[in-house]
Amino acid sequence: MDQYAEQALLEYNSEECTPHPGGVDGRAYWNICSSQFMFAPKFYFPKLPKARQFRYTVKDKNDVSHSFISETSESTLAPIWGEIPEGLATLTVEALDWDNNVLHIAGVRPFYKCAPFPGRNAYPPKARSYRECALMALRYVYQDHAVRYWLENGIPEPDYAHNVYPAKTISSIIGAMIAYASLEPENAENAILLARRAADYLLSITPGEGDPLAYLPPTYSFQGLNVESVNKVAPAAWDCRETTMMVYPVFAAMAFLDLFEATNDQKYFDAAIHIAEHYKKTVLPCGSWYLLIDCNTGKPLTNNICIEFRFVEFFRKLYQMTNNECWHELEVAHYNYICEACLKTYKWEGQFEDVKVSGNYRNLTHFAANKLIGYITDRFSDDEKMIDVAVDLMRFIEDQFVLWGEYPHWDPNAKYEPHHTPAGLEQYFCYSPIDSSTTTIMTGFTNMYRLTKKRLYLEKALTLADTVTRRQDPETGLSPTFWVGENCAEGRRNYWINCQIHVAFSMMKMAELTEAEGIE
Repeated sequence: MDQYAEQALLEYNSEECTPHPGGVDGRAYWNICSSQFMFAPKFYFPKLPKARQFRYTVKDKNDVSHSFISETSESTLAPIWGEIPEGLATLTVEALDWDNNVLHIAGVRPFYKCAPFPGRNAYPPKARSYRECALMALRYVYQDHAVRYWLENGIPEPDYAHNVYPAKTISSIIGAMIAYASLEPENAENAILLARRAADYLLSITPGEGDPLAYLPPTYSFQGLNVESVNKVAPAAWDCRETTMMVYPVFAAMAFLDLFEATNDQKYFDAAIHIAEHYKKTVLPCGSWYLLIDCNTGKPLTNNICIEFRFVEFFRKLYQMTNNECWHELEVAHYNYICEACLKTYKWEGQFEDVKVSGNYRNLTHFAANKLIGYITDRFSDDEKMIDVAVDLMRFIEDQFVLWGEYPHWDPNAKYEPHHTPAGLEQYFCYSPIDSSTTTIMTGFTNMYRLTKKRLYLEKALTLADTVTRRQDPETGLSPTFWVGENCAEGRRNYWINCQIHVAFSMMKMAELTEAEGIE
């Protein structure tokens, strides 16, 4: 075991490393719907009348029991965590009277205990350099048939299912082509032309003045697509076609600003401003927006509120470009909302266009928390309190969304496809190893290394980066979205091009960091 694996194991078994434990200073218990844990979890069970103390018993995968007595029904499992092997387990909490007789069962909870970080050397080496991985990924995007279709036809490829999510997918292609143009100049002219055609199409399907959602590029659009093909891969889109998720127009707004900077074409800047003005008119007093909106009425369909760090990034960039104070106010307002709504409660709600909106804690994810770590790294690196916040966030992310070892196999009777690890998982409603989740969490670890200079964070980031290079197709540069199946051989099965693009950008940043510091 190398020194970093030893350090990780010490943290793994330490009560001090329990992520954001509930019951402290009135904190909520965010883990009520969690199914896996890496660090010793803390749970809430009812105290129950006449109970003097509580017996916690975990039966592990080998049918061996591990127990301890606590004075409280809100205890961490730290006293026995180190004894429990990785795998499926069941916790039973019994309320005891003064004679240690069982009064009631306070609760029963199954969970999966994840393996700790075993050190980078526990895995095979990287397959290629991080820079080469990033370039191959971007080159694959440029050469992809569904992307080249924009260059040749100026409309979405009808059979590429995820074109049904234009504000998300098309925006990512615009950004990818702008970046690719600067990396391989021989293709720059075509790459920028492709980006312009994709952007122009996005503008053409955007509702105009007088519409309830004026100037907001749509979250869902079947225009020009093969409906049968789309519904095979993206069936959720059909039921949502008359709605907009307010987290997605800002993706397009960022792409328009990037394209304006690349081309100096005023219409793209104007498009971004129109989107910003809509957000300014509809912002709630809390500094955010209702998540799901009816396209026909402009009215909210749920009480869920947007949690999206791109708002902070977009309004910050717009403020830097215009010096208009109103954009700075919106940036600060949404940052404050994320801190108020999420840092205190840990309601890091997954807000994805292909799953239904969820209630409290039912569908947690890591994306906004990862972005906040980056924000702290860039802006609060001298603030010890904010550094502590970042440390806690990273533990939560690793605890809930990283697998260093085996993927939980909950149903032994079900047909099981291999799930490749180490990897990052996306959200509770899609608890699968995903390429873009892996690189997002990788970036979180690199930001923690930049913030604290603790090498363990970097070792974890390097390990995930190495895995990305191994999962990438060595011939084409394709990064499979889902790391599921024998060697991810399905390749394009449910392939999300925006995820491929995110992998390319993340791996390029990883290359820049490691090259600057001389790290292999």
